[in-house]
Amino acid sequence: MPILPDWINFSFPTKIHFEVDCGFKMGNFVKNIGNRAVILSTQSELENMDEFSIIKTSLEKHIDGVILYDNIEKEPTLKELDTAAYFARISNANCIIGYGSYESLNMAKLVALLANNDAFAEDVFILKKNLRLKKPIPLILIPTHPVMGLECSPTATVYMDDDRTVRYYSNEFLFPEMVIADAKISSFMTSADVAKVGVGILAAAVDSILSKYSNELTNSSSLRAIEIIYKNLVPAIRDPKNLQYKNAIFGASLLVGMSHSSSSLGLCYALSLAASNLTNLDVFQAMSILLPHVMEYNLTSSAGKYVMIAKALDEDITNISVIEAAIKAVEGIRKIYIELKIPQRLSEYEVRKIDLPGIASLASSFPFLDSLPRELPKNEIETILVAAF
Repeated sequence: MPILPDWINFSFPTKIHFEVDCGFKMGNFVKNIGNRAVILSTQSELENMDEFSIIKTSLEKHIDGVILYDNIEKEPTLKELDTAAYFARISNANCIIGYGSYESLNMAKLVALLANNDAFAEDVFILKKNLRLKKPIPLILIPTHPVMGLECSPTATVYMDDDRTVRYYSNEFLFPEMVIADAKISSFMTSADVAKVGVGILAAAVDSILSKYSNELTNSSSLRAIEIIYKNLVPAIRDPKNLQYKNAIFGASLLVGMSHSSSSLGLCYALSLAASNLTNLDVFQAMSILLPHVMEYNLTSSAGKYVMIAKALDEDITNISVIEAAIKAVEGIRKIYIELKIPQRLSEYEVRKIDLPGIASLASSFPFLDSLPRELPKNEIETILVAAF
């Protein structure tokens, strides 16, 4: 499921500012994009208020108006998206800023698009009516921690109002105008937070490499992200206040986002998105648990790609067969898990076996499963989940 037209091998229009402790400069960046900004963040993700205050003060010095919209508690309903878009319109905002984590950045992407189009969220994201959409209000995203590249890719998740089932939406209009990545904002993260986010980035990189839409450009970006995570994740966990290591992890996330913007996420993300929607897992925890099991499933169909992953993990693959080298890639991932003491079973997070068919059914509904290297019947999705249970 390529997001871009199939004749485009690689495109990434987003501007990136990547610097530790740049909160006081943000108004200077934003003034070149818009002079009336609405900052969107969910209440649950409005973290590190000290840094947020520095950012807001900088914005107020350089542009004419800044309003914080934090009326939404967590993942927004369709009606809440419509309300936020209406607020942006009546505020005469010419710039939307998303501040936060996974849900806040998703929300900002969707609101920026809705606010510049005369349409309701349900029509655009759920019913997907044949509407001629205009470009969104310029969007700037400020992640409070890395979110597996989703901070800079043209994708978002949407929740049905009736049963809160998650849906996936992609459109090249969802590319943010700018992403500002500042590791200092993530100073609140614990070692456990760093571990699950880092392994989530690792899983997203593998997903992108395994996609049948990947190419040399996207693979290079994802493989570099894997190398960075391999070298910096353990030090970042041992010293979570060290911004050098966290900055490297932010960089790896951006590289993955560049990759799956033109390639695609795949099975691990599909399963994780479904699991986080139907259980108490968050999407990062689910990605970390499911990655080794997804890799084992795809091993024989993507052995050549696994050799590249093994090299990125610094595994010794000299004088062995391609399949043996591919197995080394899975072993390399498991070594990281053992060192970090990361749980490798869904049952360790109180996921029930009765939940697995529902997770499989929802995962099979996501369109990016079309990018997999081999056909995947629903019963085989369940088999992978049972193995991970």
